[in-house]
Amino acid sequence: MKISTRGRYGLYFMLALARDYGEQRRSVKSVATERGISDLYLEQIVASLKKEDLVKSTRGAYGGYELNHPPEEITVGQIFKSVEENIVAVESDEKDGNNERFLWGRIRDAISDVLDHTTLKDMVEYDGEGLDDYMFHI
Repeated sequence: MKISTRGRYGLYFMLALARDYGEQRRSVKSVATERGISDLYLEQIVASLKKEDLVKSTRGAYGGYELNHPPEEITVGQIFKSVEENIVAVESDEKDGNNERFLWGRIRDAISDVLDHTTLKDMVEYDGEGLDDYMFHI
Protein backbone atom coordinates (compact mmCIF):
# COMPACT_ATOMS: atom_id res chain seq x y z
CA MET A 1 0.00 0.00 0.00
CA LYS A 2 1.31 3.40 -0.88
CA ILE A 3 -0.29 6.61 0.29
CA SER A 4 -0.13 9.33 -2.35
CA THR A 5 0.97 12.90 -1.76
CA ARG A 6 -2.75 13.81 -1.65
CA GLY A 7 -3.19 11.53 1.35
CA ARG A 8 -0.06 12.70 3.12
CA TYR A 9 -0.80 16.38 2.54
CA GLY A 10 -4.40 15.92 3.63
CA LEU A 11 -3.17 14.32 6.83
CA TYR A 12 -0.60 17.11 7.38
CA PHE A 13 -3.35 19.70 7.02
CA MET A 14 -5.73 17.91 9.37
CA LEU A 15 -2.99 17.43 11.98
CA ALA A 16 -2.23 21.16 11.85
CA LEU A 17 -5.91 21.89 12.49
CA ALA A 18 -6.05 19.27 15.26
CA ARG A 19 -3.07 20.82 17.05
CA ASP A 20 -4.83 24.19 17.04
CA TYR A 21 -8.33 22.80 17.70
CA GLY A 22 -10.41 25.20 19.74
CA GLU A 23 -7.69 27.87 19.72
CA GLN A 24 -7.30 29.26 16.22
CA ARG A 25 -8.15 28.76 12.57
CA ARG A 26 -5.46 28.08 10.00
CA SER A 27 -5.06 29.22 6.42
CA VAL A 28 -4.09 26.83 3.67
CA LYS A 29 -1.12 29.07 2.91
CA SER A 30 0.20 28.93 6.49
CA VAL A 31 0.11 25.13 6.58
CA ALA A 32 1.59 24.86 3.08
CA THR A 33 4.43 27.21 4.03
CA GLU A 34 5.02 25.34 7.28
CA ARG A 35 5.28 22.02 5.41
CA GLY A 36 7.07 23.39 2.33
CA ILE A 37 4.35 22.29 -0.09
CA SER A 38 2.32 23.98 -2.82
CA ASP A 39 -0.59 25.98 -1.43
CA LEU A 40 -2.50 25.59 -4.72
CA TYR A 41 -2.23 21.80 -4.53
CA LEU A 42 -3.15 21.80 -0.84
CA GLU A 43 -6.20 23.97 -1.60
CA GLN A 44 -7.50 21.24 -3.94
CA ILE A 45 -7.05 18.65 -1.22
CA VAL A 46 -8.77 20.86 1.36
CA ALA A 47 -11.75 21.18 -0.99
CA SER A 48 -12.17 17.39 -0.75
CA LEU A 49 -11.94 17.51 3.05
CA LYS A 50 -14.55 20.27 3.12
CA LYS A 51 -16.83 18.35 0.78
CA GLU A 52 -16.69 15.39 3.17
CA ASP A 53 -17.61 17.72 6.07
CA LEU A 54 -14.31 17.16 7.90
CA VAL A 55 -13.35 20.86 7.89
CA LYS A 56 -15.19 24.14 7.77
CA SER A 57 -14.06 27.58 6.74
CA THR A 58 -14.75 31.06 7.99
CA ARG A 59 -14.15 34.19 5.95
CA GLY A 60 -12.77 37.45 7.24
CA ALA A 61 -9.85 38.85 9.16
CA TYR A 62 -9.94 36.02 11.72
CA GLY A 63 -11.05 33.44 9.20
CA GLY A 64 -9.48 30.24 8.04
CA TYR A 65 -10.09 26.53 8.39
CA GLU A 66 -10.89 24.48 11.45
CA LEU A 67 -11.97 20.93 12.14
CA ASN A 68 -15.69 20.38 11.84
CA HIS A 69 -15.57 17.69 14.55
CA PRO A 70 -13.36 17.15 17.61
CA PRO A 71 -10.00 15.44 16.87
CA GLU A 72 -11.08 12.30 18.72
CA GLU A 73 -13.97 11.87 16.27
CA ILE A 74 -11.94 12.06 13.04
CA THR A 75 -10.00 8.99 11.94
CA VAL A 76 -7.06 8.75 9.58
CA GLY A 77 -9.22 6.42 7.50
CA GLN A 78 -11.84 9.14 7.01
CA ILE A 79 -9.16 11.56 5.87
CA PHE A 80 -7.57 9.16 3.40
CA LYS A 81 -10.96 8.07 2.04
CA SER A 82 -11.90 11.70 1.39
CA VAL A 83 -8.73 12.60 -0.54
CA GLU A 84 -7.41 9.33 -2.00
CA GLU A 85 -8.89 7.83 -5.13
CA ASN A 86 -8.28 4.27 -4.05
CA ILE A 87 -6.99 2.70 -0.86
CA VAL A 88 -6.28 -0.95 -1.49
CA ALA A 89 -3.53 -2.76 0.36
CA VAL A 90 -3.45 -5.81 -1.87
CA GLU A 91 -5.74 -6.82 -4.69
CA SER A 92 -6.47 -10.48 -5.26
CA ASP A 93 -5.65 -12.00 -8.58
CA GLU A 94 -7.81 -14.66 -10.23
CA LYS A 95 -4.76 -16.93 -10.11
CA ASP A 96 -4.49 -16.60 -6.32
CA GLY A 97 -5.40 -19.65 -4.31
CA ASN A 98 -7.54 -19.60 -1.18
CA ASN A 99 -4.45 -19.43 1.05
CA GLU A 100 -3.16 -16.34 -0.79
CA ARG A 101 -6.58 -14.65 -0.72
CA PHE A 102 -6.70 -15.41 3.01
CA LEU A 103 -3.39 -13.58 3.54
CA TRP A 104 -4.34 -10.61 1.33
CA GLY A 105 -7.62 -10.30 3.22
CA ARG A 106 -5.87 -10.32 6.58
CA ILE A 107 -3.44 -7.62 5.40
CA ARG A 108 -6.32 -5.50 4.08
CA ASP A 109 -8.29 -5.92 7.31
CA ALA A 110 -5.27 -5.05 9.50
CA ILE A 111 -4.57 -1.86 7.56
CA SER A 112 -8.24 -0.87 7.61
CA ASP A 113 -8.34 -1.48 11.36
CA VAL A 114 -5.36 0.82 11.96
CA LEU A 115 -6.73 3.57 9.70
CA ASP A 116 -10.25 3.35 11.10
CA HIS A 117 -9.15 3.30 14.75
CA THR A 118 -6.40 5.92 14.75
CA THR A 119 -7.79 9.38 15.40
CA LEU A 120 -6.27 12.80 14.98
CA LYS A 121 -6.23 13.06 18.76
CA ASP A 122 -4.16 9.85 18.97
CA MET A 123 -1.65 11.29 16.53
CA VAL A 124 -1.43 14.70 18.21
CA GLU A 125 -0.91 13.10 21.61
CA TYR A 126 1.67 10.55 20.43
CA ASP A 127 5.05 11.52 21.84
CA GLY A 128 7.24 9.34 19.62
CA GLU A 129 8.18 6.83 22.32
CA GLY A 130 8.81 3.45 20.73
CA LEU A 131 8.94 4.96 17.23
CA ASP A 132 11.84 2.71 16.24
CA ASP A 133 9.53 -0.29 16.71
CA TYR A 134 7.36 1.02 13.85
CA MET A 135 10.06 2.08 11.42
CA PHE A 136 11.21 -0.15 8.61
CA HIS A 137 14.86 0.07 7.73
CA ILE A 138 15.45 -0.67 4.06
